[in-house]
Amino acid sequence: MDTYENCDFSKRNNSENRNSPTDEETEDDYENTQQWRPKPKQCTASSVRFDYKIIILVLGLLLMLGALTSLCAIGILYHRKVVSSEKLSEKYKNATATLMVLEDKANEKERMYEMQKVKHQELVSTCNETERPYKELKVKHHELVSACNETEQLYEMMKMKYQQVHERLSACNGNQNCKPCEEGWKSLGLKCYHFSTEKLNWMQSRDYCVEKGGHLVIITSQTEQDFVSSQIGETHWIGLNDLETEGKWMWVNNQPLKETDVMFWYSAPGEQSEPDNWKREDPSGENCAALGDARGNIHKWFDASCKKIKKCICEK
Repeated sequence: MDTYENCDFSKRNNSENRNSPTDEETEDDYENTQQWRPKPKQCTASSVRFDYKIIILVLGLLLMLGALTSLCAIGILYHRKVVSSEKLSEKYKNATATLMVLEDKANEKERMYEMQKVKHQELVSTCNETERPYKELKVKHHELVSACNETEQLYEMMKMKYQQVHERLSACNGNQNCKPCEEGWKSLGLKCYHFSTEKLNWMQSRDYCVEKGGHLVIITSQTEQDFVSSQIGETHWIGLNDLETEGKWMWVNNQPLKETDVMFWYSAPGEQSEPDNWKREDPSGENCAALGDARGNIHKWFDASCKKIKKCICEK
């Protein structure tokens, strides 16, 4: 209030002085003017404070405007996020539905695959069941073919023997002194036997008989066993071996020993029965058969190492 009063007083003095332009008054006016100059500073400071209030008010308004703008921007962003979230939620629902459909299809395909797998296993089982009789028939077929081949070989051998006997009988032509077998061969029925004087191993003896037009003897009856035993005084090779399969004895015409049902293996109480496949002298065992042994038992069969040297009995 004092400041504004001083300002008014100065103004009034100035107006009064203007009405009396004397020298003294002029000097007084100068002095008053000099005294009055600092007073506007007080008035300017008040104005500055007033300006500060305006500035503060403006700044406040600006801040409020900025806050409102920020709120609007946040609202817009929130609205956009809400809309985006709804769209994403809708897409998620659609994707979930699509996934469920795909899972249903996958489950259906898996179920069909399992059904096909079961059918495949059933077909494989049926095929195996069908294949088993086929394999059995195939084995039987091979056995029959093998038996037919063996029968054919026997037939050819019998045919050849018949021709030989027929030729001999024709050559005799009623001559009582005519012999049915060649020189060096002995007869029994329709068969002729040759007892070698040369000692060979079993394989060499087999070839020896073939060169003579026959083969190592095949004993198929007690009569034949007694006859050949009566003609020897020591061990001789016969046409029996298990070279191909241990324990499966075969004649040289590929006829299994079991089929003839005639066997004369050595056996005695308290001794090892034959065949014993003794390997002390030959690690490969005893795979060839001989009539008689080194001890003079000439009426029985013994297995021996095929490498041993013995005489042999041929027949044709």
